[in-house]
Amino acid sequence: MLIDSLHQETHAWFTIPESVQDDGILQRLNAILSEEELSRYRRFHFPADRHRYLVSHALVRETLSKYIDIPPADWCFSHGEHGRPEIANPATPALRFNLTHTAGLAACVVTLSDDCGIDAEQIAERHNPAGVAKRMFSEAETRELEQLEGQAYLEHFFNRWTLREAYVKARGIGISFPTRKLTFTVNKDNFVEVSFHPDIEERRDNWHFELLKPTAEHIAAIAIRRNGDIDKKIITRFIDLQCGKIDPVPTGS
Repeated sequence: MLIDSLHQETHAWFTIPESVQDDGILQRLNAILSEEELSRYRRFHFPADRHRYLVSHALVRETLSKYIDIPPADWCFSHGEHGRPEIANPATPALRFNLTHTAGLAACVVTLSDDCGIDAEQIAERHNPAGVAKRMFSEAETRELEQLEGQAYLEHFFNRWTLREAYVKARGIGISFPTRKLTFTVNKDNFVEVSFHPDIEERRDNWHFELLKPTAEHIAAIAIRRNGDIDKKIITRFIDLQCGKIDPVPTGS
């Protein structure tokens, strides 16, 4: 069991949903979802969205069972006011987790007691990113974005977008949160700092953020509420749900 390592570490698990195509594996993953999850799974109109939902929610169950001796199918979840899932199994250690999925990638972050959020996006052209930035980013971030173009423009946009999403998810708050009152700075070594508008009752040293590039085509951001002065090391792993193989995320990805 990996739970003891969470006293010093935060774990991020990644998988590629599209790599899971074997009918037998898909039936096994389907069998470990709850009736509520299966109901949501069946409501997706597009097969790709349905497949991504199945694999990503199975990822949560498979990874949580690496920390506590509970079968993947036996995990129970409750939902907060804004829909954030939490573990509802009785008499279990205080594991916390958060899930994200996008085209080509699903990811789950796991901590012990600490609030956590993760978001991942495929680096691709999207409709009107400048308009999104003006609504969601601070003025300083928007001005910086306007000076960029090409790949640098896209990476700046998705860095700031995923950092916001990870923070909001870690706090378990809704999309009405005024994300324009956050300003993220990212140095050349990908070290992240945040500043909050005075209206936001937060302290920057309460939070640790990390940006990852788990594949050449994706950006992921993690937000962890600090419990003490020392940041826990973030350990990243790829898990192949097709065969069960686990590998570290390559350095430099």
